[in-house]
Amino acid sequence: MSSVTSALIPRFVFWWLLLVVVQQAQRIFLIGAEARRDAPSPAVLGLTLLTGLRADFVTASFGMIVVLVVAVIVAAPFALGGLGRAGAVLVRTVTVAAAILTVAYVAVLTVDMGYYLYSGHRLDAVFIEYLTDLVGQGRQGAIGGSQVGTQTAAEISDVGTWAVRVVSYAAVLTPAILGWRLAFRRAVAPRMCARPRVTAIALPVAVAVGAWGVHPDGPDSVQSAPIASSTYYALAQSPIWILNTPLEKASKAVIIPPVVAAAMPESRAISLTREILLPGARFVSPRYPLVHLEEPRPSPLVRRPNVLLLFIEALDRRFLGRTIAGRRVTPFLDSLFADSVVFEQFHTNGAQTFHGLFASLCSSLPRQGVAATKARYANDYLCLPTLLARGGFRTRMVIGLNRDQSHSRLGLFMARNGLQELIDESGFPRTAPRAGLGIADGALFDRLRAEIDTLRAGPRPYFLMTLTTATHHPFGMPSDHPDVVALRAEPDRYVPALRYLDLELERFFRGLERDGALRDTVVLVLGDHGRHERVARDDVENAAGHFTVPLAVWLDPSLRAASIYRPRVARDMVSQLDITPTILALAGLTPRLSPFAGRDVTCALVTDCVSDRATYLSEVYEPGAGLVERDGFWFYAFARRTLDHIDLALTGPPRRLTADDPAAGPLIDRILALYVTANTLTEQNTIWSWRDFGNRL
Repeated sequence: MSSVTSALIPRFVFWWLLLVVVQQAQRIFLIGAEARRDAPSPAVLGLTLLTGLRADFVTASFGMIVVLVVAVIVAAPFALGGLGRAGAVLVRTVTVAAAILTVAYVAVLTVDMGYYLYSGHRLDAVFIEYLTDLVGQGRQGAIGGSQVGTQTAAEISDVGTWAVRVVSYAAVLTPAILGWRLAFRRAVAPRMCARPRVTAIALPVAVAVGAWGVHPDGPDSVQSAPIASSTYYALAQSPIWILNTPLEKASKAVIIPPVVAAAMPESRAISLTREILLPGARFVSPRYPLVHLEEPRPSPLVRRPNVLLLFIEALDRRFLGRTIAGRRVTPFLDSLFADSVVFEQFHTNGAQTFHGLFASLCSSLPRQGVAATKARYANDYLCLPTLLARGGFRTRMVIGLNRDQSHSRLGLFMARNGLQELIDESGFPRTAPRAGLGIADGALFDRLRAEIDTLRAGPRPYFLMTLTTATHHPFGMPSDHPDVVALRAEPDRYVPALRYLDLELERFFRGLERDGALRDTVVLVLGDHGRHERVARDDVENAAGHFTVPLAVWLDPSLRAASIYRPRVARDMVSQLDITPTILALAGLTPRLSPFAGRDVTCALVTDCVSDRATYLSEVYEPGAGLVERDGFWFYAFARRTLDHIDLALTGPPRRLTADDPAAGPLIDRILALYVTANTLTEQNTIWSWRDFGNRL
């Protein structure tokens, strides 16, 4: 081994593993602080530390690779004066660059520590924007009287609190650094020197394995870690990854087409959106233009209810109540809906699962393209699980997929927005049957039942939701029921999958009824979106079918009263945006201030009472958007500049208007206003601000 290599390798290893040590020390400190409030089980603690260690190896490895690249670039010109001189420069540069990087990591970790103890969140886009505001206003000399300046001054003045935190953190970090330095000198370095060739071969492999997250699935395996507790799942992540935020925002940004921006400036879009969605509302902020005052009212129910929210994958209402090949496809859903309030004009706001979840759980307009839950999970939102958790509910979700399936970032989004536990496929026994995308729906409902039994044993109400998968391609249906077997002969495999789902849902629901486990419970059954498969006669009908789903609201008899609930078919036009305000109203937890684009429709549980307003439809398959009103669906394609229409029943022939048609102009304006607002507010992170409004709820 050359003298340069023998000098370089120990330095590289020291700084590389020091980066791991300082990150793990910070995690241990935060776990210790969190454990005083919510002590983890030994299994959760071990998994959190192990997952975090893998995350730390990723950031440390990539950091040191950057250091090495910088050192090679700096040393390259010195090669003209001899390799020995270039090698000496290389070694010195690695040392200096690694030291600077370590200081930077420690600074980020220290800030993350303080931010977490203050807000309960790891470093996120909100904090980056706070720094941007601080720097920008400081340059303009306007920081003195600003909100961000006032908040910063208040935090700095609270010397006692942050001083104790910093000293306590230093008491953990300093021994960790000194301990690693001592261990390196006494044990690691001598062993490397004793085996120079082995070290030279093993080190690149070890760094590559570390950069890959010490896992076959790579760095993203950290986001898919099987940690049900949202608190400890978040603590297993790395705050260093926040440094990727600007790059991620750029790569996933929605760019408003110039022709759209010219036709619908942001100021006009906001004004029209307010008129369309929130007529008469009192708005409180120009920067967060949909934040408005609410009118909290007592819950109409005699007791605060449990809430069971069932998202049925691609539950298309066109397939309910049908008989195919002599078999009823959804006899249980049909009977359940007959005992529920069913909204015949309920529509989704997005055409894909995570757009639907975002609209339903946060009452916010979904963006174009990649859902906000993935593309902007680090933004500020005011969502249903957060408000329920603050109101004393236990909040959980059970799914049969991995929480980060297809890099969805669902785990990160839900951990930031009030979900206390997310049980994914890792929470099922290895013997649990699988079908299609993940765990079979029958096993999913079994696990959901177990969670309900556990939650009912506690003193507080619960919010529990799930998302099924059987009715998603490739349509998993592990059932030998005669109906399913017969319907498998149909060319449309969605039909037997829907029959299987109906059978398993019946078994689950009837078991809960039999055992009295639905007492004091509100159940909502809806589709996350309509069907994606082409089952329509033309493109317009097919597009409308993406948003055509049912919503049924069922109250256990223990909560029913004639004045507040009457099973019926409601003609009111509602959408996923109305789910969160309605559930909060039933729980008596309507906030005083909100950015919700939907409204409370609890009055519709007894009579038609909701004034008509347009429902925004976010497209994903091409640049465009739509809305649905009493006269039907309208879709505007930006590139073609055409406006397509079909009636609500999807039975009449579609018609097409050009953008120049006088009848099209007002409709196009409304669609563009909603589109620009949905995407601009999400991209600018101006839907909601906990910093500005959190103390006004």
